[in-house]
Amino acid sequence: MKKVLVAVLMVAMVATLFAGCKPKAQPVTLTIWHSWSGSELDVLNEAIAEYNKQHPEVTINQLQVPFDQLKNKYQTEAAAGGGPDILVGPADWIGDFTKANLITPLDSYFDSTFLADYVKGALDQVKYKGKMMAFPESTECVALIYNKSLVPNLPKDTNELITLVDSISKGDTYGMVYNSGFYFTAGYFFAAGMKLFDDNYNAVVNQGNGGVLALTFLKKLASDPHFIVANDYGKADSMFKEGKAAMIINGPWAVGDYTKALGDKVGVAPMPAFADTGNPFAPFVNTKDFFVNANINDTQKKAAVDFIKFMVSKDIEQKFFEKAKHIPSNTKVDTSSDPIIAGFLEQMKTGVPMPIAPEMGAVWDPMQTAIDSVLAGKATPQDAINTAQKTIQDKINAMRGQ
Repeated sequence: MKKVLVAVLMVAMVATLFAGCKPKAQPVTLTIWHSWSGSELDVLNEAIAEYNKQHPEVTINQLQVPFDQLKNKYQTEAAAGGGPDILVGPADWIGDFTKANLITPLDSYFDSTFLADYVKGALDQVKYKGKMMAFPESTECVALIYNKSLVPNLPKDTNELITLVDSISKGDTYGMVYNSGFYFTAGYFFAAGMKLFDDNYNAVVNQGNGGVLALTFLKKLASDPHFIVANDYGKADSMFKEGKAAMIINGPWAVGDYTKALGDKVGVAPMPAFADTGNPFAPFVNTKDFFVNANINDTQKKAAVDFIKFMVSKDIEQKFFEKAKHIPSNTKVDTSSDPIIAGFLEQMKTGVPMPIAPEMGAVWDPMQTAIDSVLAGKATPQDAINTAQKTIQDKINAMRGQ
């Protein structure tokens, strides 16, 4: 009887011991590629540190890649079976990535309760052919960013803009540094009446006179010595932060660093209307998103999605909003009292959704070439837009195997 009692007690002790143990979490390593720098990178590193406190079994390696190289680098490495677990990029990459099977549909990872806390327009922007191909972290567009100590009044249209710039430029301080990259200046092409595609995603950039009007306007700005007009993001960025340019066209991702440099002198407002047509500036409205690599296994995908859910939580999006001026996709982050965000939201009212179809990938280089050739005096606006039309459609035809 005594032996039986001892055995029962031992079994009970062992059972109690195991009941107090949890299965040890398996180590996981995630890699994330992005183009964030400055305030954005600071917040990313804070978020990773916080995530590691909660998940010590997870190691996260982040790699910063210049934005103009990030898409090609991902496409090349993912097509070869590699690439990071998570990629941060804009929604207009979705079409190309989906067509090449480089990213994972995310519908099964996010239920309706979770999605209810996010801006519907942002969620719609990442849907391609009915599937959610990325998760939106923030919404963005470009707008007029200005130094309040140098700009006495805001221009209503492009005629007033030119008059203002001519009046406030002094010495080595320019009235405006104007980024002539197509993404930045597209709002004036659309305000002038240009369209990119017809209903079947064929190019129509030379239909009507919108493209010619916009290119003529850019040429006019470039000929004014009080404007710096160039497709040079770094130069424009530095001049504004150093107080050598009173105005710049840029997006919310840059404002965190601008306020670090200039404090409360930084203001944001819609770009002036296009005087030739009276139409408002109509920039691309896009989302900054998290993509999950299609090459990784299910365990890695679940780990990647768990980290993405953490990154779009209220607490992390609050940090991105406060320190980097991201416009959050999470509706629980209250931005209503922030005048910087209010300026961008006002500009978004006249914006156009960024197309995410693969055909959008055929647009960027030809339109940039059109702008550059006109500004360099190598083509007339009409010839430049005709060449862009042909090049874009040729690329689309090649994409379709035609």
